[in-house]
Amino acid sequence: MKSKNLTFKELIEGKKLTFLVGAGCSVDAPSCLPAGRMMMDAIIRHTCAESEIEKLLAIKELRFEQLVEIVRDELDSELKIIDYYGLCDTPNLQHFFLAQMLKKGHFVMTTNFDFLIEYSLQQSDVPEDEIVPVITRNDFEKYDNPEELFNEGKKAVYKIHGSSKNVISGESTKHSLVATIQAFGSGKEGESVFQVELFKRPLFENISRGRTLVVMGYSGSDDFDIVPTLRVLKGVESIVWVDYTSDDGGKEQIYEITSELDQNTEGSNKMERILGDLYHMGNAKHVYRVDANTSRLAKDMLKREPPLSEEKFPVSPGIFLEDNITPADGFRRFCIPYKIYHGFDRHPDSMRCLTTILKLAEKQENLGWKSFALGEIGMIYYAQGNYPEALKRCEEALQIDEQLGDLSGKATRLNNIGLIYDAQGNYPEALKCYEGALQISEQLGDLSGKATRLNNIGLIYNTQGNYSEALKRYEEALQIDEQLGNLLGKATRLNNIGLIYDAQGNYPEALKRYEEALKVDEQLGNLSGKATRLNNIGSIHYAQGNYSEALKRYEEALQVDEQLGNLSGKTTCLNNIGSIHYAQGNYKAALQNLEQALQIFIALGLETSPNAQTIGKSIETVKSKLKR
Repeated sequence: MKSKNLTFKELIEGKKLTFLVGAGCSVDAPSCLPAGRMMMDAIIRHTCAESEIEKLLAIKELRFEQLVEIVRDELDSELKIIDYYGLCDTPNLQHFFLAQMLKKGHFVMTTNFDFLIEYSLQQSDVPEDEIVPVITRNDFEKYDNPEELFNEGKKAVYKIHGSSKNVISGESTKHSLVATIQAFGSGKEGESVFQVELFKRPLFENISRGRTLVVMGYSGSDDFDIVPTLRVLKGVESIVWVDYTSDDGGKEQIYEITSELDQNTEGSNKMERILGDLYHMGNAKHVYRVDANTSRLAKDMLKREPPLSEEKFPVSPGIFLEDNITPADGFRRFCIPYKIYHGFDRHPDSMRCLTTILKLAEKQENLGWKSFALGEIGMIYYAQGNYPEALKRCEEALQIDEQLGDLSGKATRLNNIGLIYDAQGNYPEALKCYEGALQISEQLGDLSGKATRLNNIGLIYNTQGNYSEALKRYEEALQIDEQLGNLLGKATRLNNIGLIYDAQGNYPEALKRYEEALKVDEQLGNLSGKATRLNNIGSIHYAQGNYSEALKRYEEALQVDEQLGNLSGKTTCLNNIGSIHYAQGNYKAALQNLEQALQIFIALGLETSPNAQTIGKSIETVKSKLKR
């Protein structure tokens, strides 16, 4: 990371700019909207059991979108929490700076749910008929070229995560929020599962290519994870990330990110790791970090004093939640903490909450909650490898579901019991359970559940070597994924179909499916999936004796795993690369890669694992070749 003797103004002067704006831009007065962590604290205190609050607040990895999705499912189906942000109508200096940038022909997109950029445009004397909030699918398809819009005299604010309403037209657009919260909330941090909708792709192409992207208002921790969005922005000239500093002494510090920055170094902060990711992605020619007080920076850039309100936004998140979100009952006050703990594999904490729910359910004779608690306790035992206890609890839950006539619950329980039998190697019983769950999913018209059951059935047939039946089920599941537009599922199914053809020695068909899956992963920005597909493609080329192509794919996979900090994946890639060099007779290079893989296993304390021992034997084989 190199220090640059530049000002922010000099860095962006003469450039075509696109601003990506986060929640941090709405914190300073008079807007005074809470940062992500403050809002999360208020939500946790309002919805969770008092005994769990301090433990939950200590989970620093918890993201706003994960929490909102859980609360939405349990208490807030209408996403009233998001309405809080719309109450504020007092833009600050940063919003007025963005309005000025829009008036000059630069572009703005935001993940924020407030309307403060629109208000700042109105208060900057921009007529309402020139302000275009872009929110819905129809909006994104209609206004996918911001350059054309500006030439027509329009100033577009692209709300890429949706909005509760179009504040200019008054149209309700709350449906646009649902996909955002679900897509982001469904994965743990580090798992890139956010699916940028296909209808937004043309906009992302037009808004970023050949431009400097200025990122403002993101801390990189408790706010929305924007890295998946940045992955789909291609052809960016430079990325300038403004990192907020409360006291910058009246002058910003600017650094250029270089290859010397090691984002995996112990002690490196989240911001450094994100910037390292952005550099290694290669989506931009230059990546800069600007340490500055963002409001001071905005004030210096404004040509005239904006009409700031003297009154600060007065509504605290805690008061809003008390007035608008129904308090959780006894069950949900422990169910919400359970779901948070479960998202981070915190099994003891999860078990404590579920045991409390189970006791409460038995005391109140509430069979629905009893089934839920037993079923989830069973899956914790499953995750811990305690299959007898897991089976016992899941079967108790299944009995209750049958008693209640709860078909959805029964399908879930049958599927989970199938997973337990599968793990035990009892494939006939697993298959029977999966088939039962599939039948119920078909009866309920649950296509997503049906795809999952079909995939599980395919896995059983694959394990048994019944490739024709496995292929049939995977292709049925793939058809459903395409029908639902489930790209993540589609990539998984294509990969599984590729594995079948691979096992049959049908390398051209296997390669075709792996490459289709890779294309989907690249479309999603799913780096974990991309690494898997690249390894599988490499293995096909290796089997065909096409070592140069295999090596290329393995090295691409290694680069992705390094970017992700995926040490396990890195050992696989290094081992595969070592195998290629060995096959080519390049024993020194083979030894170097194999020893790197073994060192990672040792660093992880896994030197006695079967994979580490296999690599150890390979190293001895290579050394014996070098001695000859």
